[in-house]
Amino acid sequence: MSVRINKITRGRFGNKVFQYNNLVQLANNLGVEASCIKWEGNEFFKNIVSYKKTNKKQKILYWNEILKMSYDDLKTMSNNYDLVLDDPSYALHNTFYKLTNTDPRNYLELKDKYIPSLPKNNTIVGIHIRGGDIKGKDGQDGREIHTPTYYKNAIKYLLNHKENKINNMDYHFIICTDDIYFQSTIDTIKFLKENKCKFSTGPNFGSLKYIEDFATLCYSDILINSSSTFCCSAVFIGKKNKKVIHSRDWMNRIIRCDFSNKEYKRYIDKTTNKYTDKDWINTRKARKYWLDLKYFYIL
Repeated sequence: MSVRINKITRGRFGNKVFQYNNLVQLANNLGVEASCIKWEGNEFFKNIVSYKKTNKKQKILYWNEILKMSYDDLKTMSNNYDLVLDDPSYALHNTFYKLTNTDPRNYLELKDKYIPSLPKNNTIVGIHIRGGDIKGKDGQDGREIHTPTYYKNAIKYLLNHKENKINNMDYHFIICTDDIYFQSTIDTIKFLKENKCKFSTGPNFGSLKYIEDFATLCYSDILINSSSTFCCSAVFIGKKNKKVIHSRDWMNRIIRCDFSNKEYKRYIDKTTNKYTDKDWINTRKARKYWLDLKYFYIL
């Protein structure tokens, strides 16, 4: 009996982290073996589970089945099949709260050489700005865009609420993004300069490399997050008890299909295949299972 990943998801690094966490959590919950094909995590994390051959009949376990089924039913299924989380299972962020009963840090510990050396005697605030793939060319009409206003409001919130500082140490903001020309990146840097904030850019700023930026977010005290699973997975790896800021406007847009605030449309690439709001609602129904988010400040 096993839970398996025979082929890692085609999604980017954050999705792969969520998929792997689901694998080891589900295997642990069911008391069965975990098996995983080699992926980037083998390079970056300690003690990643290995791939094991099997002669047992295999069955893809879909994300919505995980949410609907009891653990007794899942256990019964695992007695009859090896359960597979390969695409199109799409068990990623959506099944996190159902499956995660053990601290993910027990399964996802960065290797020592990737643990970042961050500015000392500061409260580290990691800022993740997602540009690139969300600016409209994916057909989503920029629905995932986090605007400059969001990042400015998040920084203002921290500057006005000094109780969030660790041991009253000054904030040091670190911007992590691969899209240095995105307006949210440009305006956030300008805002930090205008407010004379301590800040720096991440080690992979503007680069296709990512692991050093990921590690920076993992070990920050506070995160100002985008919609990316890259920064969301950093929440549960590395430093414990982080404070995390998310955008209420984005949640309203994506989860509740409320498009009344259209500021994000100012930052969409001109070449986008644009949906109307009605098209979007009809094709991307509200994702009710995301309403279970916890522990976040919402702006």
